[in-house]
Amino acid sequence: MDSQMRFDPYQPDSVPLFEAIYGKNLISLGGLAAIDNMFSDLNIKGLRALDLGFGLGGVAFYLAEKYQMNIAGIEIHPWMVQYAKDHAPANLSNSLEFNTYNSASALPYEPETFDLVYSKGVLNHISDKVGLFRQIHGVLKPAGLFVIADWVFPLATTDNSLPLVCETKESYEQILLSAGFSELDFRDDSKLFLGYAKKLLANLTKNREFIEQKYGQKLFSTLWKQHEELIDKINQHQKFAARIVAKKKT
Repeated sequence: MDSQMRFDPYQPDSVPLFEAIYGKNLISLGGLAAIDNMFSDLNIKGLRALDLGFGLGGVAFYLAEKYQMNIAGIEIHPWMVQYAKDHAPANLSNSLEFNTYNSASALPYEPETFDLVYSKGVLNHISDKVGLFRQIHGVLKPAGLFVIADWVFPLATTDNSLPLVCETKESYEQILLSAGFSELDFRDDSKLFLGYAKKLLANLTKNREFIEQKYGQKLFSTLWKQHEELIDKINQHQKFAARIVAKKKT
């Protein structure tokens, strides 16, 4: 989830909340429109891909169906693995698999397994990106792509009020290059994400009664305030929605 709440939202009871504001089987800002945008200029049809932090599985379901992809998903929450397996469309059963990290907190895949690794709305929660990105580099095939949708900031800090790691464009570049990637491309999608944030406020308004009844007025107010603040920060250029593509050397 892009904006953290004071309670832990990553529990099964939060699924109706996620779906009310993001869409069915989704857990991040912008819904499927943001996924289409993430890959808008890339040819991903038929690729073998790894979804890093797949959430409820909706992105993997969508991409596997639309682009005839074979997708593995990795998550830290075991209940999400079971949820995605239980809700995956039957016609995609041979195209999807979902796992947690292994006992060493490492990716449980052989070297050079994937053509593509992608992650949306997850990596701003991870401080040790170098270690993770080296693992991702290892499981990518030569010339494979690592595609990221994440927030970048004018200054690199850790937000003490929220468990977020605030990377700059420069710090992201350094981390990716240190992990072995090359041919980095950054695209500023802030205008689109401004629209996504405004649509989320509309979804909150539409589902206000349900959210307040099930989760409380305080949570509704917190979500509203957080996304109003997000809109302000985007407008004031205090954070940017970046689409990053990093390529593994051949």
